[in-house]
Amino acid sequence: MLKIILVFILISFSLSAQGQDCVSIFKPKKQLVASTYLCVDAMQADLLQLHKHILQTHPNPTYYTSTSALIESFEVAKKACEKPLTMFDFMLVVNTYLNSLKDSHTGLNPKDFLYQVNARRKVLPFFVTKIDGKFFIYGGHSDSLKAADELLAVDQYPIQTLYDLAHGLSMCEGAAKEAQEEVALDYIGVVYNLLQMSLKAPKAAAFKVVKSNGDTVLSTIPYVATWKYFLESLGGQAEDEISFYFDEKNRGVLTLSSFQPLSLPFFEKKVDEFFAEVENRKCENIYIDLRDNLGGLLRAEEYLFSYINVKGVAVQTNYLYKRSNYDRFALLSPLQQMQFVNRAKNVYPNGLISKEYDFYKMPKGTSHTILYDYVPTNQRNYTYKGKCSLVLNGNSMSASVLFAAWFKHIDRGEIIGSTCMGGMGGTFGNPAALTLTHSQISVIVSTLKFTPLHIKEKVLQPISPDIWLNMSKQDLIDRIDPFERYLQNLN
Repeated sequence: MLKIILVFILISFSLSAQGQDCVSIFKPKKQLVASTYLCVDAMQADLLQLHKHILQTHPNPTYYTSTSALIESFEVAKKACEKPLTMFDFMLVVNTYLNSLKDSHTGLNPKDFLYQVNARRKVLPFFVTKIDGKFFIYGGHSDSLKAADELLAVDQYPIQTLYDLAHGLSMCEGAAKEAQEEVALDYIGVVYNLLQMSLKAPKAAAFKVVKSNGDTVLSTIPYVATWKYFLESLGGQAEDEISFYFDEKNRGVLTLSSFQPLSLPFFEKKVDEFFAEVENRKCENIYIDLRDNLGGLLRAEEYLFSYINVKGVAVQTNYLYKRSNYDRFALLSPLQQMQFVNRAKNVYPNGLISKEYDFYKMPKGTSHTILYDYVPTNQRNYTYKGKCSLVLNGNSMSASVLFAAWFKHIDRGEIIGSTCMGGMGGTFGNPAALTLTHSQISVIVSTLKFTPLHIKEKVLQPISPDIWLNMSKQDLIDRIDPFERYLQNLN
């Protein structure tokens, strides 16, 4: 079905390709993804470059699929590029091919072409959610964009069209379709900006919305300078990676927005502080909120797990590597590689580092599995034994999925929220970036597969919650987090 939709989109967007000039090299600072056409030879060369790269670097590109399905997806992509396509359409082709791997760490980020543009260009930041099959605004740069207004269209684009295109540019792990749908919502504003971005000066957009009183209104919303928008984005990234609070019922809520801290010792210190307070308060209930946590360091995730690991189980994880110019060892600096080799030789053949060193010496293209087996510990030597719940959503990815899998494996407590981006069978990870020569599309491709030792068969199904949290229109109006509403309604 997705292939049919893609073909329809390409036909509708590319009928005017005949007679259009095409380029062999896309220049993101000078050209536009919606109106710049790529030549056939350039697209075919990029597809071949990408296909070869996946075969050379991905640890197992057919883990969730089959060799025949992967080849078929490649052939479909080539077929779609037999005439010039706009850069935007080519991005859809590339990501549809990458989606055939069903790997959330292999794909493209459409935001990259917003980051690369000239700072004088204008953009229009806005954010959309979906409730009961309808799309609603929940935020934006302009005060004229009111939360809880139902969005019907922006300029000439019906909101459903923007969503379908956003879905075509999003990634998915295994069969985590609900999670992919959440990610696609985050890309709606990005897709609109890519389609409407201009080289000319001031712009405005027409938003067609239904107000809470039922009136349909057309509002004109001005764009904002790109540099202002991205300065604000950078400011948002400075928020705490980890925070916590205790409510009036003495329930502790620990929120981790990332497992990729600027400082691992600081991250561990904050986790220590939370559980020290939990112990001091004698909390009977805690909640670990991993919504929108895209993952990061397994050491950070496992440190958190050590505090709730009431069964004292060992974290036994098979790491499937493929030796390439993009694996985690090859990407070390020359100095780091020298230090790694020296440490390994000093203890060889003992210890885990010796196993890594054996892999390091293997020829390029070799696949190898290393078992990492240990019981995580924390500096306080403390395990919280009270009731613990985990909060997830579609943007809970990578290390967050691994944490959720261990949480569910030891039957630690209820999972609240929505489907996360992966399942009990682990996740891919350690993606390395590649820039396609002609289109300048930056793609990431996994170089590792993490699989818990107790998983004997491939698991495509995602981890689903025991208690579903759905945002309501009233939540938007009241500006309340559905999880906060859930806590308020608990006895």
